Amino acid sequence: MSDKDPKLPSFDAFTVTEGKDDKSYFTKIGASFEHKDQQGHTIDLKALPIDNRIVLRTPRERLEENRKDDKPRRQRSDRDR
Repeated sequence: MSDKDPKLPSFDAFTVTEGKDDKSYFTKIGASFEHKDQQGHTIDLKALPIDNRIVLRTPRERLEENRKDDKPRRQRSDRDR
């Protein structure tokens, strides 16, 4: 079993539209959830892309949370006590 919360999506699903000046615009259309046995995913879509392209990305909240956990913590000095 993974240490992830099974209710949280493993990935967010987006359709990508190419705009002017080589900019890409992401529109969230669903999410992907890992199976309990970790042998696959279920993709829950709320919309379908018109260009048949779906991009899966790790949810931003989880990335930001992981970054906070990875930051080295400053050790307390005698001055801080």
